[in-house]
Amino acid sequence: MLDLMRLFAQVVEEQSFTMVARKLGISQPAVSNQIRAFEEKLGVKLLYRKGKGFALTPEGETVYRHTLHMLDEWSELMREIGDSEKLMSGKVHIGASHIPGEYLLPIYLAAFRKQYPEIKFKLSIGDSLEMAEKVLAHEVDFAVVGAIFDTEKLTSEFWLKDELGFVISSDNPLCASQSIDLKSLREDPMIIRETGSGHRRAFEEALTKQGLDLNDFNIALEVGSTEAVKNAVRSGIGYSFLSKHALESCEKQGLVWANVKDFYIERGFYLLTRRNKPLTVAADASYRYLASQMSETRSRRSELESEL
Repeated sequence: MLDLMRLFAQVVEEQSFTMVARKLGISQPAVSNQIRAFEEKLGVKLLYRKGKGFALTPEGETVYRHTLHMLDEWSELMREIGDSEKLMSGKVHIGASHIPGEYLLPIYLAAFRKQYPEIKFKLSIGDSLEMAEKVLAHEVDFAVVGAIFDTEKLTSEFWLKDELGFVISSDNPLCASQSIDLKSLREDPMIIRETGSGHRRAFEEALTKQGLDLNDFNIALEVGSTEAVKNAVRSGIGYSFLSKHALESCEKQGLVWANVKDFYIERGFYLLTRRNKPLTVAADASYRYLASQMSETRSRRSELESEL
């Protein structure tokens, strides 16, 4: 019955049998048949056709309201009984934008699995907007992204600070410059990330503060991943701005991080979840572990700064 309730709630939220079927990897008739089976078990009609779509019957509205409450109660029950380490198992699907997904999460998840080896993970990587949509669609348990998404259905919690720096290939003549002026770069070819990435959003916001935008620059290439940006810069196509987390061993990669005068780009990474929707036991434990690790990192940093 819980599976039918979850399906019913998802159909109502998506307002589309076809969309739900696609996300679940089943046929649209299969979704329709399961909703019909749910109606038969309850002995009431839940939905009726309205134009090209459908609407809830009065009974359907009542069932939907109680369904959400019961699913939340079930999640709360599972979380409470999951306090026992022997029950700490299952699979957690995390969405992530490129920097946290490629450079940060693998390290933290490896440490977490030393405590709970029975928990398995799936990590999906894409731009921040895509991952926010996956959280909304229940395709991932939660996400770690490079932009804030505080909406009616989503909530963001700060996780880690990031800095974007000017990057060029090691054989670029600009390497010899002590300080580079941003406006002097307008004619040089630039490589940028795709629309929808938190990386690009942070870069555009920094340009706006300088009274500039991307149209003021010579965009030679737009790509969909950090590694693609690094390879394009290394090959000499142009310069870019990249996260410090992606440039831990810059010199070994044939790249150089140089200073741009009076141009500093800082952003945050955020833990993203559905608002007021409890996580599963395993997902909640994973989320709390990530949050606590960054709290400890900030505490250690504060202690070191106070000693200086």
